[in-house]
Amino acid sequence: MTDSISFDRAAPYYDCTRAFPDDVMERLIPMLTRELPPGERCLEIGVGTGRIALPLMREGIRIVGVDIAAEMLRRLIDKAGGSGPPAAIADATRLPFADGTFGSAIAAHVLHLIPGWRTAIDEVTRVVRPGGVLVASRGASTRTEWQHQVRRRFFAEAGDPPWPPGINRIEELDDGMRARGAAVHELPELDREDLASINDLLAALEGGIWSACWALDEATRQRAATATREWAGRELGDLDQPRPTLYSSVWRAYWLP
Repeated sequence: MTDSISFDRAAPYYDCTRAFPDDVMERLIPMLTRELPPGERCLEIGVGTGRIALPLMREGIRIVGVDIAAEMLRRLIDKAGGSGPPAAIADATRLPFADGTFGSAIAAHVLHLIPGWRTAIDEVTRVVRPGGVLVASRGASTRTEWQHQVRRRFFAEAGDPPWPPGINRIEELDDGMRARGAAVHELPELDREDLASINDLLAALEGGIWSACWALDEATRQRAATATREWAGRELGDLDQPRPTLYSSVWRAYWLP
């Protein structure tokens, strides 16, 4: 058994709600490719439906994937059509590989879902050879005040459930990797701008789309969304007005000693 958050429940809608826009992918994949040692195998923990793995494979990266969510891996196999990466159902805290098997590893938007993330990092650094690299991102975060206000109010109305179970800030991972002797390199932030309304955001929260909502039952989500709509109507105005959004994804490359 594992305490890590499985995305099996999100598999049917994952690619619709978590896919990177084309302009972000046009920056992300070349950035990752430049960091990964050519010709060597690369392990992706939390490979999911292959949103990063499959584009990297098209660039010649030899990806191997692990995930605890069997349904996510089934989606990956279907998408790849027989040309996907080798993949296994495995927990990042107990990787089924020998020491030094890989030249690199990727942890994209997964370590915040793993309560034992320090053990996961121990495992990743064990299976990546000395001098290899881990490329990681905590996950995208909102950078507009109205989104912060609405999310804060919703979760306050829902009783402020503890979140996340794993790392909260990339700086925690920086500290953990430095303690393991790794050199920390900041990579360019990837920003994504769009438009959305308060009702759009609350519909996603009420519907339980985001993993931060999964500890809440349907009745709690509905109650929190109703109370937040009332508050937002008074404090922020038109709930259907399109408003600017900004999401930023912060990445690091950690070069092992």
